[in-house]
Amino acid sequence: MRVFIETIVLLVIGAIIFSIVFVVVDAKPLGLEYGELRCEGSGAVVINIGGKDYAVNGMATPRFPPIQGIWNEATYPEIDIGRLVVRGLTLCKW
Repeated sequence: MRVFIETIVLLVIGAIIFSIVFVVVDAKPLGLEYGELRCEGSGAVVINIGGKDYAVNGMATPRFPPIQGIWNEATYPEIDIGRLVVRGLTLCKW
């Protein structure tokens, strides 16, 4: 009976450690996969992520910090800034 209880305890501890490691490794701090893209003025593409605005293209950089401050290809290779620029310029009716 003691071996059975020790096995169950080890399985529970292993499951807890696995879930902690899985959550920490898979976590994306700012949720960059979600944001609200918009056009301001005559071609400034801006994205709102986590309640903060970031410049997506050069025309928006005078007013907003660049998105590269929170994104780069090493940390988020699945995000294509070029696609964001094209979609944003579509909103600008370019």
